Amino acid sequence: MYKIKVTPKHERETQIELACKTPIELSAFHEYQNATQPLPVIRLPIELPIYRMANGRTRTEQLKYIRQHKLPADFFRTGQENQETQQAQHDLLDRFSKEGTASIIPIATVLAEGRQTDELLITSAGVVVNGNRRLAAMRELYATGEPAYQGFSHVRCRVLPAGVTDKEIKEIEVRLQMQPETKLPYTWVNEALTIKDLMANGFTKEEIMRDMRMQSAQELDMALQALTHAEIYLKEWRKEPEEYDAVESAKQLFGDMARLLKNKSGEELELSRRLAFLVQDSSKRMGDRAYAFNFSFGKKSGEVAEALAARLDIDLTAPAATDGNGDGALDIDLEDESDGTSYKPLIDALDDSTRRDEIADELIEVCEASARQSKIKSVAKPRSKQSATQIQSCSKLTLPLPIRRLIPRSPLNSTASSRELPS
Repeated sequence: MYKIKVTPKHERETQIELACKTPIELSAFHEYQNATQPLPVIRLPIELPIYRMANGRTRTEQLKYIRQHKLPADFFRTGQENQETQQAQHDLLDRFSKEGTASIIPIATVLAEGRQTDELLITSAGVVVNGNRRLAAMRELYATGEPAYQGFSHVRCRVLPAGVTDKEIKEIEVRLQMQPETKLPYTWVNEALTIKDLMANGFTKEEIMRDMRMQSAQELDMALQALTHAEIYLKEWRKEPEEYDAVESAKQLFGDMARLLKNKSGEELELSRRLAFLVQDSSKRMGDRAYAFNFSFGKKSGEVAEALAARLDIDLTAPAATDGNGDGALDIDLEDESDGTSYKPLIDALDDSTRRDEIADELIEVCEASARQSKIKSVAKPRSKQSATQIQSCSKLTLPLPIRRLIPRSPLNSTASSRELPS
């Protein structure tokens, strides 16, 4: 395993400044200040660059590491010059460097050929803006001591101007990391957290959509809404704030929540959100059915709530309204469109963590019954139409006149009363 040694910042800056005076070459860079600029390419000892802690790809893994090792919440955020923090980040990045997809070969596999394929992008202080995983992979290969990897003793780097701002660094990182043809995709949580972070740092929606290659403002809003629901689920429902690994595999469910709950408010929203959380909790038991049951917190949440309350013997009747003055006068709210139902008793039951397994079992029964009923209705409707068509066809059959006079005219093809007989 490679052991990190952090070179003091002023030494890094001095060494990089000297190397930039006689660069290997000038390389055109297109992602800085919306213009093409020549950046110096230099060679540096592999131990000199440091990892950037504000790395969107490793954000959730950093939080997990902090929890597992019982570290301060700002361990990564304030530890960029700290050797222990750099080592922890290296270990995370080394693992990421071995990951790939069906269309993207893992970085570690590519570099195992013993050749650096792309320059790292660094600041004038040696902080890696793009290429953190590549640096981690090259360091691990170099640490093996094998002759094939000794060429990694020095790494090629492109150097950004000394005046680059934090906002520009964020913009550059996002633009480069969102290139789908070459980059390992962010998880949906890390992507949403990146959007949230960019907005907090003054980026407009238009800038974020451009840099993250999003097609519409709706796509951006839905990502943020899904993250909001996930964070409420973790903090308030599970009492495990920021344990994002618990929701990484639930992209579809929280995406469905963003879509199906966007026009809900008040008790309806609170109920639907809790029903969705219960579906998420039961997703392992439900299997593929979990995603088929999104109607339970979507358009049929009211029906599901009533059936669930009945099975749990919970009364959803809203209490009679009063004016609060104790004089017996009615307190009439002309804007109240309530149908006399209150979901609060059911919401309270859902908030009782000791009852969730019981309620989850009942919810599954309700959802399965509703799904069966919907299936029966979908089959019955075409048959009903077919029967009606057959009746219409039969009514048009040519029968002998004496028999036709004994048959009432069908209302399906006549305006005459069914009690009338042809004359």
